[in-house]
Amino acid sequence: MHKAATPSSPHRSRWKALLWPLLLAEIGFTLVCLGAGALIWQASDRRESEDALARLQASHSVYARQLDARLTAQQQHLVMLARGSRRILQSMDENTSTSPSVSPVLPAVLSHDDTERLLTRLLDDYDGTDVLVTRLFVLPVGMRDFSVSESQDNIDSDLPPYQRKRVSDDAENVTWWIGAQTPSGRLVATRDVVWNERYLARVGMEISLPRLKRLIRDETGNTGEHWLVDGAGNALMRDDASRVLPDAAGRYGMQWLEEGRRALIWDTLPGTGWRLVSRLSLSDDSAWQQALPWLSIGLILGNVLIFAGFVTVLYWRLQREEDAWRAALGRIAGWLPHPQDDTPDITAVSPTTLNALLTRLEPQLGARAPDYVWDMPAWLHTLQLPALLTEGDAIVTLNPSLARLLGERPEALRDILLAEWLKPRLVDEQRRRVRVTDTGGGTREYRLECLVVRDEHSVWALIDQTETGETLHRLRLARDQAREDARLKTGYLSHLRQELEACVKTLTSLPGTEAPHSPLQREALRRRLEDAMLLLDTLAEDKPASEADSSDTRPWVLIVDDGPVNTLLACSVLERQGCHVETATNGEEALALAERQAFDLVFMDIYMPTLDGMETSRRWRRLERRLARRHASVLVALTANVTEASRDAFLKAGMDDCLAKPYRPGDLVAMVRRWVGRGEASET
Repeated sequence: MHKAATPSSPHRSRWKALLWPLLLAEIGFTLVCLGAGALIWQASDRRESEDALARLQASHSVYARQLDARLTAQQQHLVMLARGSRRILQSMDENTSTSPSVSPVLPAVLSHDDTERLLTRLLDDYDGTDVLVTRLFVLPVGMRDFSVSESQDNIDSDLPPYQRKRVSDDAENVTWWIGAQTPSGRLVATRDVVWNERYLARVGMEISLPRLKRLIRDETGNTGEHWLVDGAGNALMRDDASRVLPDAAGRYGMQWLEEGRRALIWDTLPGTGWRLVSRLSLSDDSAWQQALPWLSIGLILGNVLIFAGFVTVLYWRLQREEDAWRAALGRIAGWLPHPQDDTPDITAVSPTTLNALLTRLEPQLGARAPDYVWDMPAWLHTLQLPALLTEGDAIVTLNPSLARLLGERPEALRDILLAEWLKPRLVDEQRRRVRVTDTGGGTREYRLECLVVRDEHSVWALIDQTETGETLHRLRLARDQAREDARLKTGYLSHLRQELEACVKTLTSLPGTEAPHSPLQREALRRRLEDAMLLLDTLAEDKPASEADSSDTRPWVLIVDDGPVNTLLACSVLERQGCHVETATNGEEALALAERQAFDLVFMDIYMPTLDGMETSRRWRRLERRLARRHASVLVALTANVTEASRDAFLKAGMDDCLAKPYRPGDLVAMVRRWVGRGEASET
């Protein structure tokens, strides 16, 4: 009948030839995206590093100022100690050099023992002013050494700070001794005491280097390495500082280090001339840099797999379509007379093959075609929708439904172009919506739909959009109302079950029949059973007759709620309590009733269509002020959400109280008794 299909076809070969170029293009595009992302990431990382370094420099300057202030304070203490020692030693020097004619009992003259006692007291007064200072000492000429708080035996007189010879002629400066000139782990500051160009003593203090290092770590947040360098470049706190600090280092500056993301920062302390040097590290993202190549490889492999999956699915779908075409062409070839030497080869699925087969089959299909003509005008008249028949662009006839709608004969619009007839009635050209005026003068919107096309004839129908929209709106409202009713009835059934369970528990706990029942228990049981009966009456939608009196002093109560179940329950309960009850389903109806009648109590639902309960309450209060009524109505909010914030909002809107939904009949009765004072008579 036809040649068998071979596994390899021209279409499949073409797809195989396109597969590798597409795969290479996908990989190249992925690499370009990765390169652009890496450049953007490097620029962002460089900018973040510069910002972080600027923040480190600013913080380092703050630390340096704080440390300088601390050392400057110690120098000031040393100057004050030198002044006090000078006054004491000056008095003793006057005592030893006074002539016999001078009275030896002058108050400014001190003896040797008094001098020692006052120097010791002076050192005790300055001791403990700073935790960095471990020792204060005074080395007077011709007297013993004085020191606190450590023993004076620890003083090595061979070291320059502890020698009594004068350092320089400038007695106003503080001299700092470092390195080999001081004991291990100490910094020593001294000041010479001079009076009338006569050298009297040397005062000094020792600062603990371990405590100074701890102070710097605490101030800098215990990050990085820190040390001090004097003006000559000598290290005060570590031996290799001179090798780390650049030779041309100024008063302050920064230098990147080769080992990773680290920087060397230094600032000068103005009080001593030293430099605080820190080696700090920026946030290390080397892990991300190491993982970036692997992430790139993973992304490339993922893209290749996704692309391969897409190509596989596409190839499979095309293969199915090709097999379906081949099968259909095989069936068409089977209709040809046998034998046929010029039967097309259906293994090459192409439009040329299909055209060749159709050319061969066209005479036979034309001979087999039934002699049947579809009567479109007759079918048009059977349609219930308004419709019309067109030939080309001109109207041919109208069906009876459209003719009655327009009040025209079916042939009244013959030979009129459809576009000209629609032009004055067109509302939305994209959605093909038209506005048609009927015989009664009313207008409706329709959507123009083409039902069928045969040759040059077309049938167009007008579908009523207004009726469809109204129907959908009514259905939605009915659905929402049914959901709300079902929810409220479920809540009332739950309350009814709780009441009945409480009654059963009460009956179970009552004593035997021979013992007298407690009147309080009987009263509580009767009230619970009455609440259960009210709930059953409400759910059955059977409104009982009011048993209250018909006096004109009954309170007027208005229930504003769009839920019929809530309204029915409240009406049933309040009418049994002897109240005049009116109902409204929205805020507009409530305000209209308020103009005609003054109500004592109003139960106001918060969530209603159009005007909600809050806005209705505000307008209610304005209406009462405009009508100048003697007594204002009590407004009670009905809401499912009762919180402190909502209570404040209700009070600001003009309401007096609130009641949580779903509520029990007893809650309504309690609210009426609280604000109106009715209900006692009907209960007895």
